Amino acid sequence: MRIVSFSTPGTDPQPGFLTGTGVVASQAVLGPGSPGSIPELLVQWDQARSAAASAIQAGGVPRIPVTDVRLYAPVRRGALILCAGGNYRSHLEEMGESVPERAPSFLKSPNAVVGSGDPIVLPGEFPDMVDFEGELCVVFGRPCHRVRWHEAMDYVAGYTILNDVSDRHRVAAMLTAATPVEGRWSVIEMLMGKQLPTFAPVGPAILTADEVPDPAALHLTTRLNGEVMQDASVADLIVGIPQLIEEMSRYYSFEPGDLLSTGTPAGTGAGQNPPRYLKAGDQVTIEVTGIGELTNPVAHEPRDERR
Repeated sequence: MRIVSFSTPGTDPQPGFLTGTGVVASQAVLGPGSPGSIPELLVQWDQARSAAASAIQAGGVPRIPVTDVRLYAPVRRGALILCAGGNYRSHLEEMGESVPERAPSFLKSPNAVVGSGDPIVLPGEFPDMVDFEGELCVVFGRPCHRVRWHEAMDYVAGYTILNDVSDRHRVAAMLTAATPVEGRWSVIEMLMGKQLPTFAPVGPAILTADEVPDPAALHLTTRLNGEVMQDASVADLIVGIPQLIEEMSRYYSFEPGDLLSTGTPAGTGAGQNPPRYLKAGDQVTIEVTGIGELTNPVAHEPRDERR
């Protein structure tokens, strides 16, 4: 099933299920006392799954048209968002990089999270080199720390989509650094360019793990103004999802609702010749098999917020 966070006019966000062109509130199928947040629903999903599926299939529960709801990012507030870097062979090839011995990683600010339909806002200081990166994310449903690869999938509640929006204006400095100190600072500044407000669109839903027997069979497509830019199988990952969870959980303690993003394939704006960065008026849509489409327009930063 596809779990979403949604609201209707005058209501607070609540968990629900995306079914075709409608949304069903989780409370409508699970009854009073049902989980009031997505992390709680993920924790209880093994017990709730059958009841939810049966109620929805039987009909008789109110379906709200998608056009009448607002969808939010299906993550908990303040969620840990850990991203794997350089984890698709095709992306390393387009960037002229070699395969690393271990998967590098970085954190994405939870304050950068927005939902499907929300704008990606170009920063006033450096609006001309902002890039898109479509990524498949693991969503945890249990506390996860120091687990082995062969048990890692037991901690996965589902999958969602992240657009790892990235400002690239410091990448050139990173590539031309003449000293170790210059190199370290340029890498730090490059990673800071991933943390700006609206630079982490997530959604539109969490596809529960019971619907995904083999995540390597999923397919990711990114379109910029309708044109296909990224088109890849998740099977192209260098470090597979179980091994990635084992590696990252050595250091991080994941909680229900936290995300582990698996990397981006070839076709980013920086990988084009010439580069193709986002501009106001663009629209980015990332689709992954079964999850749906994460769509975000691109806008300028309001003038009174510029520095």
